[in-house]
Amino acid sequence: MPTATLISQESDITAGALNVNDAYDLKFRKRSTGDYEVIVFMKLQFFFIGSGAYIWTAFEKTQYMKNWEKEIKKAWGNRILKILSSTKKVYLDFEFKSQQGGWMMDHWEITVEKIKPGGFSTSYVVPSRGNVKLDSEDLTSVSKAAGYMQRGAVHEFGHMLGLLDEYKKSIHVGDTGSVMHSSELIRARHNSTIVKWMNNVLTVNKIR
Repeated sequence: MPTATLISQESDITAGALNVNDAYDLKFRKRSTGDYEVIVFMKLQFFFIGSGAYIWTAFEKTQYMKNWEKEIKKAWGNRILKILSSTKKVYLDFEFKSQQGGWMMDHWEITVEKIKPGGFSTSYVVPSRGNVKLDSEDLTSVSKAAGYMQRGAVHEFGHMLGLLDEYKKSIHVGDTGSVMHSSELIRARHNSTIVKWMNNVLTVNKIR
């Protein structure tokens, strides 16, 4: 990863259509390559609960946190938000500060239930409380509408960014491949809150 110089940052982001309170922080940095990056930064607190005979081991908890971060960055990050008139690019990426249990001033508390392999438990996000409910199968792809595949954790992360479901009543209800519908394709509209902030930073700092 190239080194980067901080140009601007913003905390307490009220994100997207869900109006999530303090959903994440934003940082705008210039890379040593001359390109730029917008970093979405989240502080996360993970809690792990068992279900019947299914109990987490210490290793499994640590591994889940590592895998969650890796897969979220892979699905949502390392994307180009904008190509400037100078031909330099602005990338979007993610950084997380995570801890297991304890206490911290976090953006999100993520509770992960261990369930039977191949099983199902409803996952959801409560934006007003900064709470997320996942399960041990949410990093595994499952078949959704029209034969698309999706991982629950990847979809729920969209809600953590302030995005609404698109498989319900939505102008995008026909976009089955969308990450907020039944697959994992990230559309330009999913970046709208971040892009608005980025464009303001570019204007203020006269970056073209």
